[in-house]
Amino acid sequence: MSLVIKINPIIFSLFFLFLMKIQAQTTFFKIYETPYSDQVFDATELTDGNYLLVGERAFSYVEDTTFELIFKIGHDGIVVKDTMLGETGNISRADFIITYPNSDKYIVGGYTNHWNQDTILNAMTLHIINNNLDIVSHRSYFSAPDEAHLTWRPEIIFDSLLCILSLYCQPNSSTQIALTMIRLPFDSVRSYHSPAGIVHFPQDFIYIEKDSIFKVFYIGPLLQKTNPSKILTLDKDLEYLNTTEGPPSIVVSICATPYNDSSFLLTGAGRPGHENAKERIFVYQMTNDDDTLKSIEYFNNPDTILYAGGKTNTVVAHNGIYVVGMYNIDPATYPWQQTPTWIQLTKMDTNLNIISHHFYGGDAVYTPFSIIGTSDEGILIAGDRYDYNLPDDYKKSIFVIKTDSSGVIAGTDENRYSYTQDGILYPNPGNGFLISLLGIQYKEATLIIRDLTGKTVLETTIRDYKTEIETSFLPSGVYLYQFVSGGKCIGFGKWIKFD
Repeated sequence: MSLVIKINPIIFSLFFLFLMKIQAQTTFFKIYETPYSDQVFDATELTDGNYLLVGERAFSYVEDTTFELIFKIGHDGIVVKDTMLGETGNISRADFIITYPNSDKYIVGGYTNHWNQDTILNAMTLHIINNNLDIVSHRSYFSAPDEAHLTWRPEIIFDSLLCILSLYCQPNSSTQIALTMIRLPFDSVRSYHSPAGIVHFPQDFIYIEKDSIFKVFYIGPLLQKTNPSKILTLDKDLEYLNTTEGPPSIVVSICATPYNDSSFLLTGAGRPGHENAKERIFVYQMTNDDDTLKSIEYFNNPDTILYAGGKTNTVVAHNGIYVVGMYNIDPATYPWQQTPTWIQLTKMDTNLNIISHHFYGGDAVYTPFSIIGTSDEGILIAGDRYDYNLPDDYKKSIFVIKTDSSGVIAGTDENRYSYTQDGILYPNPGNGFLISLLGIQYKEATLIIRDLTGKTVLETTIRDYKTEIETSFLPSGVYLYQFVSGGKCIGFGKWIKFD
């Protein structure tokens, strides 16, 4: 007697695809060193699982030339190709990349500035490229002499209108908001400009299709309260409707993320006025009428500053909310500060409850500018890195982090950048005390500090996400630390004590 098992071919195919998806997922932490100074401001995933990054390349900051940079990497982080656009003598950069509707092509947008004696000639540049980085078409929109549109964020609506938020500059005037609507393929143009004579710093915008309105988020003049953040509402034809106060605590790095038909997320960095604390991250869920439904803020302490990422810092993906930040910022000297920053990835559930904190880097100054969800249920973070350990060398390098949906990077002992740091120490360098910062996902960990001979000089149990530890008894010098939880190393690094 034999047993015959019949398998539904559709279920088997789905199961096979599921296994392939798991096996295909990769994680990495890559730093791309070149002879040039490279930055990246936006990223997107291609249909084949590879990634395109766009930004700026400078041969030397002594020269008045930068180029638009397009950078392609494979799903494993290996460089496939890079190309530069622009001309010697111009300042050019690519600020965003977005998929061209209903095609396998992409729009790369940015700007270029050219000097004609004492006159600045500015143009908004738009390129359509294919997967091989070939330019399919190009269009430039020129500003009036000595005026400039510094592009920042895009959105495509109705599969036919490319909307671009820019910082608009006029001679002898304050900065303004510009929202430009271009009918594809680069036909008619319509624009909104905020009133001259009043300082506005645009941060982000979204289009709410249900209400046929644009929301532009900016830092600007006071209305009735003292909130730095403001919300400008325009109709679908870019006609002014109203301006309202934004959340009271956000002052920088505002990112707007569509959430559902009736609400959106607003993420930024700021400081509450009623507490003695430095900047931290705030996330608000707001209605389309600008009312707050719920909010969360984290890492309130008077010692170290936590900023949200520099451009796109929030993504809703894989049934969660992911926010990227910069830990240990020194606003007085950033981005050329001489102390490290960590890239911080915080995962929340859909009710804004924090699930985990992960840290990456900590050996240089890292600035994340882009975060996206990937098709293999991972997260990709891209930005630039400045190595303050190299004297008088101010060039930057691109970094890209690819995690799984939990924020974890798998790696080996040979590559320290492969590790997800779930526990770090600061201030670093420090003096009579240090503070341990532990991912909220861990209820307990052991912190072990050793000197360079390997001798353990401090060992303690950590039971809170933030713990202050006395270190005045330790002599000045370099120490190695390690966090252990459940028999596994969850964080390690170097800590320096000075007198």
